Amino acid sequence: MGGLARQLRFVFLGTVLVVAAFSTGINFLFFLVYLLGALLLGAWYFARRGLQGLRAGYYVMNPRAQVGDVLQAIYRVDNDTRWTKPWVELWNESTLPAPLPGRVIGIGAGASRQWLAKVTLLRRGSYRLGALRVRTGDPFGLFTTEMVVGQPTWVVVFPKVHQLPHWRLPPSPVDGTQPSRRRYEASSPLVRSIRPYVHGDAINRIHWLSSVRHSELQVKEFDLEQTADLWIVLDLDRSAHAGSGDGSSVEAAVSAAASIAVQTLNENRAVGITVSSRRQHVLQPDRGTRVEQKILHLLANVQADGSRPLAEVLLSTLPQLRRGMTLCLITGSTDRDWARALASLRRRGVATIVVLLDRYAFASGRSADEEETAHAELSAMRHALAEYDIGFYAVGPADELGEALGHRERVRA
Repeated sequence: MGGLARQLRFVFLGTVLVVAAFSTGINFLFFLVYLLGALLLGAWYFARRGLQGLRAGYYVMNPRAQVGDVLQAIYRVDNDTRWTKPWVELWNESTLPAPLPGRVIGIGAGASRQWLAKVTLLRRGSYRLGALRVRTGDPFGLFTTEMVVGQPTWVVVFPKVHQLPHWRLPPSPVDGTQPSRRRYEASSPLVRSIRPYVHGDAINRIHWLSSVRHSELQVKEFDLEQTADLWIVLDLDRSAHAGSGDGSSVEAAVSAAASIAVQTLNENRAVGITVSSRRQHVLQPDRGTRVEQKILHLLANVQADGSRPLAEVLLSTLPQLRRGMTLCLITGSTDRDWARALASLRRRGVATIVVLLDRYAFASGRSADEEETAHAELSAMRHALAEYDIGFYAVGPADELGEALGHRERVRA
């Protein structure tokens, strides 16, 4: 708008001078008309050639980052001409909540300029960082010339991953005491001890050498805590979450899922995940950095827009679970139907742990009646989990996830 206003002023001034010159015939007015025309022509030519011989580009140093990290990009401009460029503006159009800052520079003949631009990443998601736009103009600001350099870049902001130094998964209830009609499927079980056989023990758990040595049947007991796979179920039903922005329960849930997954993968366990958003996403258990990147990419873009009841999601997940696995459920739902569904997993040799979000505490502006109702529902949910002997961590908006998920005393079993 500033350049257009200047152009209109010059057009108005030129029109007045032309009318006055031809009306009065004064030579000085004709001189001003010619001078104004020369200035306009020179300004247009200066702006037109302002970007010739100019090379520019940028490079994003960390296109994959976490919430709270600083996005860094290196910009470089080269002037290959023998003329100084007194005014060059560079910027990117982007969908980032806080875009990378642009810059206006001057660059000498045959010189180069390079600088580092930074911006703090405030929100998870996938964002488009557009091609570099370079603009220059004449000293009067009447004309501008612009060029677009390079290709758009995608920046993926992963959820915040918290350190969980004291996080431990419960051992799976699979040992010699559990009858089984099929071979144990978990990888590399560790034999913890040998004990005498009792009625109901699985035949394939018998340790024959020890049985011969003791002249009676001996059964192997396994310690599976260091080898069990983890399956995470992240409940993103819109009715199970509350709050908005960075302080919402869905952000806490996604961050908890990311932190638990990364911690478990660092222990060389396989991790799978089910996310029940608008479309149910399932990643099969695997190990390594590749599956970590897949999980973080998935969690970077999901929202609390699901509509399936949690009990239904759990039932659809049951065929994926094997003996010796651990199921970690992350939810803000206080519907006790899903607690009954979890209780049935113990008989199948699947351990369970729940990260229970106090979703009502994430909502703002609650009345006294709503506060009382919320407290009653959460208490009833905790009693139901204790009744079914399901361990859980309770997480509220004031809790730091690394602490809330790190202390054993927060778990009721």
